[in-house]
Amino acid sequence: MTHSGIHPGITAIVAVVIVLLTCCFLLTGCRSQKKEAWEIAPLKGDQIERVRLEDLPALCIERVRFYSREMRKPRFFLVLIPKTQAPVGRVLILNHGWSDRPESMLAALKLDQVYAALLSERKVHPALPVLPDVRFPDSYRRNSEDYLFPQYLILVAEEVSRTVSMQYQVPFSRDSWGIGGFSFGGYLSLDVGRRYAGRFGSVSAVSTFYDTEWPFWSETAPPPRKLDSQRRSKQTIVEPGPVPRLFLACGTIDRFYPTMVELHQKFQKLGLIHQWSVVPGGHTWSCWASVLDGILRFHLGTPRNGIEGPGEQHLWHIDAHISTGRSLPGD
Repeated sequence: MTHSGIHPGITAIVAVVIVLLTCCFLLTGCRSQKKEAWEIAPLKGDQIERVRLEDLPALCIERVRFYSREMRKPRFFLVLIPKTQAPVGRVLILNHGWSDRPESMLAALKLDQVYAALLSERKVHPALPVLPDVRFPDSYRRNSEDYLFPQYLILVAEEVSRTVSMQYQVPFSRDSWGIGGFSFGGYLSLDVGRRYAGRFGSVSAVSTFYDTEWPFWSETAPPPRKLDSQRRSKQTIVEPGPVPRLFLACGTIDRFYPTMVELHQKFQKLGLIHQWSVVPGGHTWSCWASVLDGILRFHLGTPRNGIEGPGEQHLWHIDAHISTGRSLPGD
């Protein structure tokens, strides 16, 4: 026994467990940053590369590569294309977490299957769910305070959106474009949504965090503390517009749950009508899968099955309570 009363064998076991967990974390990060051969193949100027990955009964899955001038390298996104006779006129951009890839939302969330089922039941409008590659070097996260106008803003809100619009002939119409995400993808979506309110009519964020210096839609922006070389700041708005429809969700044992409750209460204080979903679970795919149906119906739902238009406040059940920004007992 040691002087502290802990057996040396237990101490050794704890040390081994810590090392193993650290290795697993590092390996996960390495895998997410790994580039496949097709990812690093060069692209010429305005060249677009479209590849059909799957042809399923209700939809097709394509991969689109383009050259990002903002990132100075090729980037890609996945797109789910429903098999409908009429042209598809809606787009929902869904962003993955920091340690994930776009493919993760198909493998872990079964997004294609959930979306196909909702389509077959006519609970959602036909749309193009778009899954961008929003991976960045870890230095981006460590030095986040230095990025006053992060690269993901132009990458997702402008380059990905423009490529989708041109390749799939979907015009920009605020009520037909939405954005959402999980973890870092939710953070990104909130930032895009507040800066490009004139482009996105609905915004969702699951298990995420936010910057307390961000002014949201109904707030008056304070003078910026810092400006970047192009005189942009955390307060810079690119496309002003009305408050979008808003959806927040989080698991009760998620590490970001206190932050999400804080954001929910902030929105209440600002008078921002929003959907607030609390579900059992943590920062896991299984927890996020439990709200995926509700997210799709929030963004894309038909009048009887989701929220159609900013004036209507339909509620549905996702194994939890959802409120439109009003506290319920226990909030």
